[in-house]
Amino acid sequence: MLVLNTLSILLQVAFIVFMSLVSMNIIRQFSGAARKMALIAPALFVNHGGGPLPLLGDKDHQELTNFLRDGVKKHVNLKEIKAIILVTAHWEEDVVTISSGEHHNLYFDYYGFPPESYKYKYDAPGDPDLAKRIHEALKINGIKSKLDPKRGWDHGVFVPMMLINPSADIPIVQVSVLSNQDPEEHYNLGEALQPFRKEGIAIIGSGMSYHNMREFMYGRERREVVNAEFDNYLYQVCTSEEPKERKRGFISWRHANGATAAHPIRAAEHFMPLVVVAGAGGSKPGERIFNWDMSATFRLSGFIWKDE
Repeated sequence: MLVLNTLSILLQVAFIVFMSLVSMNIIRQFSGAARKMALIAPALFVNHGGGPLPLLGDKDHQELTNFLRDGVKKHVNLKEIKAIILVTAHWEEDVVTISSGEHHNLYFDYYGFPPESYKYKYDAPGDPDLAKRIHEALKINGIKSKLDPKRGWDHGVFVPMMLINPSADIPIVQVSVLSNQDPEEHYNLGEALQPFRKEGIAIIGSGMSYHNMREFMYGRERREVVNAEFDNYLYQVCTSEEPKERKRGFISWRHANGATAAHPIRAAEHFMPLVVVAGAGGSKPGERIFNWDMSATFRLSGFIWKDE
């Protein structure tokens, strides 16, 4: 009888241990799945350079080309990205406009470059369903928008993306900036887009942190950085630990020293994608991942927000 009781107890203990191990394995698998489901895609601002020059091997763009081709991959795992919402400086509209076709041809919105620069191809798919969801999300947030199934992808899209992801296997939805260049409206647009990052959808802003066309044409021989003070302002705002300070900094950016020299009045379209990306950045500070002096004169910065 004693032997039977002992055997029964041992069997009960073994059963409890077995069930505990099974439970732990289930919890481990569930936790792993939860981590995969909880992937937060980044919000990223990149400088796209002058027309197709980053693709043409222009010596003044070499560091930018290197960053887009190799540097971005150090911060973004493209294999985990399900789609990209790309806000481009080269598409200005009265209301936010969203590319909604299954495929978009390239729109060569530059002139005076070699013939090969008008033969590029970038066949990444569009995503009509995502475009409609963006449209609905903006409506919920009180932001007017419309869908456009026909407009081609401009060089603010295909130039950086040909370097960042030459395999062209990630769907892209192109989003315009607003022609009013109102920073608060652009920041609010970013905040409305931020939840898509929780689905593994990256938000990329393509513009220039410095964009003064007159200086690009006539100021290259100065060989001294002309926008160091404004670039430092952007760094302080983007890396602020306090999201309210970040928003205030972007809304009032015109008052910063050097702002108008960096982006002349009514010509700040290349700055607006950064404002959108900062709005989509969430509550944590951004990180500067690119800082380079083009022609030893124009300081360009790129930023990323990885956390929610």
